[in-house]
Amino acid sequence: MANLTNEENWAARERLRRVEFLLWWRGWVGRQDLVDVFGISPAQASGDLQRYAGLNGGAMIYHTSRKRYEAVEGMVCLLHAPSFDEAVRVFLGGVGSLGIGANGQDMDSRLSVIDLPVRRLDVGIARRVLMALLEKRCVRVRYVSVNSGNDGWRWLVPSGLAWDGRRWHVRAWCGTRNEWRDFVLGRMVSAEWPAEPARELPEDKGWTTFETVKLRINPDLGADQREALRMDYDLTGESLELRVRSCMKPYLLAAMFIDHESHSDLPRHFVKH
Repeated sequence: MANLTNEENWAARERLRRVEFLLWWRGWVGRQDLVDVFGISPAQASGDLQRYAGLNGGAMIYHTSRKRYEAVEGMVCLLHAPSFDEAVRVFLGGVGSLGIGANGQDMDSRLSVIDLPVRRLDVGIARRVLMALLEKRCVRVRYVSVNSGNDGWRWLVPSGLAWDGRRWHVRAWCGTRNEWRDFVLGRMVSAEWPAEPARELPEDKGWTTFETVKLRINPDLGADQREALRMDYDLTGESLELRVRSCMKPYLLAAMFIDHESHSDLPRHFVKH
């Protein structure tokens, strides 16, 4: 009886996606790729390859001498959106945004990733804060502020989480100052079990209001430098527009090295309109 592949089945879809992934990024795929990863029989693997050939006609050709299917140059993907990060993680290993595995222990010698300092995050504290957020409850936390240098307990009502590319922020109503503020999750020393439900609070306009940050390529850069940046950011002109919550705008500007507190000696790529 033939080993037919039903692409409506979740496991079958995963195998077909794997075929497409390997074809797109590595350029070829064989039966053993499916046998090794999914633990299926060679006959079933052959059925999967034939099924993919039927789904994406013309995407691959079979090379008898190499006993494998190879992608054609004009292949298009039907089952997944190609991700370069995923490809690097699968074929070369990775850390940070590329995958799990600190200090490059699982990385290929052809890959180098800068090890940035690890930003602290206590999962026990994070658990209590997230629980308070989901259940709309108050939570008492001990917080260390870099700006003021104060270390003390505060009643917070978390309303949102924000990732700035480096660390987690908690948007919360601060019962100490009676206002909406940002708190770095890693600067919370401890947190108590979420308490009573939160009372009615005023609107957090810093969170609900979005701004469009308009940037333009630094005019002090040379023509070749500006053209390189247009390519890097896929721009057709000199301007770049980014939509961001109002309370997150300072972190965006800092990440782009154009905030007023940045003293980097590196040439600025963009300036504000």
